[in-house]
Amino acid sequence: MHRVTPAAIRRAASISLLALAACESSAPAASKPLAAAARPTPTATEWTGAHVPPAAAPFTPLDPDDAFKHAWVLHVGDSFVHASFQQNLGPRFRATGSNYVVDAETATYTTTWATDPDLERWLERRPALVLVTLGANEVEMPVPLDHARAVETIAHKVSGNGASCVWITPPLWKTDSGFLQVIHDHCAPCLFFDSDAVLGGLEPDERQRDGIHPNERGGQRWSDAFWGWLQEHRDPPRGPWALSPFERRGS
Repeated sequence: MHRVTPAAIRRAASISLLALAACESSAPAASKPLAAAARPTPTATEWTGAHVPPAAAPFTPLDPDDAFKHAWVLHVGDSFVHASFQQNLGPRFRATGSNYVVDAETATYTTTWATDPDLERWLERRPALVLVTLGANEVEMPVPLDHARAVETIAHKVSGNGASCVWITPPLWKTDSGFLQVIHDHCAPCLFFDSDAVLGGLEPDERQRDGIHPNERGGQRWSDAFWGWLQEHRDPPRGPWALSPFERRGS
């Protein structure tokens, strides 16, 4: 599967970052993704990766009278975050007064983030809302349930720190092996945003040349759909980014 280069992603991530503290990672380098075509069926042990957090930007003081400015948003995930998605979401969140922090890297997986100490460091800073865009690199897993525990771990780490959470699936470019269903079944108490169900899928001309990632047009439609969904699920009396699910799910 072709992906945007790590260098390009790192440049995009550094622009979006709010520095709440410098983060360091001692994790090993990320596993190199396999080519999209004519690749052998991977084993479960191949679906791993390592996350290297981007450098931090200068801290911006917040207005104590503005609730939104205290309710910052963290967006973590893989290369789909940078596929004209965070570029469109960032201005919307900032327009509300919320800081919007992006920490996403290519070739990362649910298992990458479930064991990532830097995710825990971000969560210690108490974001009000966490967006998780993961799953694209695992849609061909031969045994999707192998990563159910990783999905649960991420969801409970986020909710355990008091943040609202939405798990955003990637707009699929092919039929997956059942991993998105695993996410749906195991990401509670995070809300589940099914991108394909809301978008009706992306058209070929809404994807980049790799035929996988959304291009500017596709990313715009994806972000529009998610932003509308997010506003519908907000529960302002409980907080700026508190969410009320339409589908009541267990924890």
